[in-house]
Amino acid sequence: MSKIARNLLIGEKIGFGFGLVGLVFLIVIWQYHDTLQQSLGDYQQLQDVFVAKKLDMLGIESNMRGARQAEKEFLLYRGEEFAREVDRQLQRALLSTADLGRIDSESVHIADRITELLKIYQQKFQATVLDWRKMGLDHNSGLQGTFRNAAHELEAMAEHFRVDRLYLQLLQIRRGEKDLGLRREQQYLKRVLDLIQGFERKTAESKLEDGVKTRLFHEIETYRETFEAYARTVLANADIHDGKGPFRQAAHRIEAILNNHHVPELANNILQLRRREKDYLLRHDKKYVDMALRELNRIQTLVEPSAISTEQKALFLSLLKNYRRDFLALVDQNDHIGRMTVEMQRAVSEITELVQENVATANQVMQRMEREISISSQKKERFMLWSVALATLLGIVFAVNITLRIVRPLRSMAGLLERLAYEEPTERLPFYPDARDEVNAMAGAVNTMADNRSRFIAWWKNSMREADACEKLESVLSEAVDSPEREEAEREFRDTLAARHELLYQQYHKLHSLNGAVIEQVKALQKEGHSGQAQISINTIRYSSRSLQNILEMIAFQENRKRTAA
Repeated sequence: MSKIARNLLIGEKIGFGFGLVGLVFLIVIWQYHDTLQQSLGDYQQLQDVFVAKKLDMLGIESNMRGARQAEKEFLLYRGEEFAREVDRQLQRALLSTADLGRIDSESVHIADRITELLKIYQQKFQATVLDWRKMGLDHNSGLQGTFRNAAHELEAMAEHFRVDRLYLQLLQIRRGEKDLGLRREQQYLKRVLDLIQGFERKTAESKLEDGVKTRLFHEIETYRETFEAYARTVLANADIHDGKGPFRQAAHRIEAILNNHHVPELANNILQLRRREKDYLLRHDKKYVDMALRELNRIQTLVEPSAISTEQKALFLSLLKNYRRDFLALVDQNDHIGRMTVEMQRAVSEITELVQENVATANQVMQRMEREISISSQKKERFMLWSVALATLLGIVFAVNITLRIVRPLRSMAGLLERLAYEEPTERLPFYPDARDEVNAMAGAVNTMADNRSRFIAWWKNSMREADACEKLESVLSEAVDSPEREEAEREFRDTLAARHELLYQQYHKLHSLNGAVIEQVKALQKEGHSGQAQISINTIRYSSRSLQNILEMIAFQENRKRTAA
């Protein structure tokens, strides 16, 4: 770390410090951004996958409810617009299912299954619609219209054989006729005439064919005329010949006409048949089909032995057969519609089950992911707080460290300069020749200044010692030749000369070191590949430095020999 710091300028140190602190905080910001992005990504995944899946499922469920509602309305009202509404709802459900299949790979098989069930439901519903069109969307179309027409034809023909009221009226007329012959009272004549009038009115109101009505009107008129002649005889207390006469033959002819158009309890049985038919159409219970078939058999057993004409009997039985055929066709169509409805219900039940299961699963996964995201966010929040605290601490440490690496050398330099002003310090500041730090350069300059001052003081002291030694030696030499003072003075003089030679040797050595540094710098410049005058100047400096180095080496060698000889 110290070596790196020595190779940096003060501005670079400050910039590096701020950059390092900024980098730490950028890492913290990046971590915060990454944490935020992860949380947003988790929520986005929750939104894009599970919420979207739930919405699509609910959309499918809503569309199916709409389709089922339109289906029920179609089955209730048989309107084509409800069938079209079912198709619209199913198309929306298919679109939602396609969106579901594009969410993730897990939803593909679910979407495929729902699509398959929706198409099954659509096919069965379309088949049901076709069946209802065949059956008849209203009571006048399809099988319903055919069946209804057959029923009406049967009822209309049955009305032709509904003569019970006329037969009863005829019996009452004959009773009044007998009462008149027995009691010979005027009131019975009036009563018979009133009953004849009622017979005519009921004949006019009946559903009998016009030809039959005409015959009955003719015969009842004959009966009235002949009965009035008979009544006059009776009221005159004349012989009535046992109550026989033309009126009696007319009554027999009327009775024969009625017998030829009478099937006992036919109308009641037909009403009972229609009742069972309505019960089945209302409740769709097969027991009413069996009841209706029994009623049909009962009517057939009534008609076959009846006294009606062969043509009418064949026509009525043909209508009865057509009614049976159309009714059973209607039952078969209802059964087919019932089977289609069951299959539709089965498909809808499976779709509903799939939707509910997947909505429940989506809810569970969403709740689990929300808990996991919440726990993860809390952990990341604590981590971010610790990261911010650590980044702040590292920033402080870096700032203090870099500041100290600038301040400490300056403080040491200030202390050395202060001592240089008042004393001769021997210690020197740390200096690294290859370092780029300005403080290091200042330390080198201060060290050089201290060395120069020390050399100057040493040179001055040696010079003063040499002068004192020379002066002392001269005074001693002038006084005595061989005396202890002379020897001491000579020894002191030689010591001063040796000290001067030592100082000169140190200076030579210093010059040799400085010149060697110049040579090294010149080599570095040559490696940079300069050209032209710059290269010539570099070569000149190199050669001159090399020559100066050789001279200094020679001087240092001579000085070293002198020191050795001394």
